[in-house]
Amino acid sequence: MNIFNVKEQQDFRVLYTDPPQSFANEYPEVPEPKSRLSPEILASQWVRHDLYGEDMPSVAADLLEAGNDTPSTRRLAGEMNVACSADVEEIVGRMFREFDVIYPMSEIEALLVYSRQISREAIHGKRNAWAAARNLARVEWLRKSEHPDIREISELLDALDWNAVNYDRLPDLTKELIQVFARLGARTKKEKRPIRFGLLEGKGWIADDFDAPLPDEILAQFEGRDKTNEF
Repeated sequence: MNIFNVKEQQDFRVLYTDPPQSFANEYPEVPEPKSRLSPEILASQWVRHDLYGEDMPSVAADLLEAGNDTPSTRRLAGEMNVACSADVEEIVGRMFREFDVIYPMSEIEALLVYSRQISREAIHGKRNAWAAARNLARVEWLRKSEHPDIREISELLDALDWNAVNYDRLPDLTKELIQVFARLGARTKKEKRPIRFGLLEGKGWIADDFDAPLPDEILAQFEGRDKTNEF
């Protein structure tokens, strides 16, 4: 059933449970969604608290089984007593950095990673489009974000009332939603990592004689003088 040509009466439950369609041919610029074991996706889940400390040893074991081997991944997989996320925060951070993931990851970047992943799943037929939009709606930032594509998804959900579903507006709304997902899913540029000052405070030192005059023999080398030829 082509959702762009629906004219019969619809039920909201059907709207969210219809089998997903692929739009990959129309939007070839949208990459395939990443694996659930993608370190970037896992880092996003960790920052958004979709993963907790007690989940991470089994996640690390899955990464190892899939051939993603790093020293911290091996150590994390062997952790036996994890009561909370703080217990493994340091080693989890090292693991992500070993996989070349920017970490710490800001919450905004984590949400964008999550939104791109869901958008790509909708475009490639892995998720029902409206169910994907509703999934994003469960994230509090959907209505607060200043990102134009995220805001448009929120507005499309607001427009999805009974009349829209049953009086020929649904195909247009769905087409708009797919276009938004295509724009969001095609984005690959990461948020610029903010500069954090003071990270090395207390880790360096300056000698007491730092600004003392240089010895004459060293000063002579800087000035191009050869003391052996001087009278």
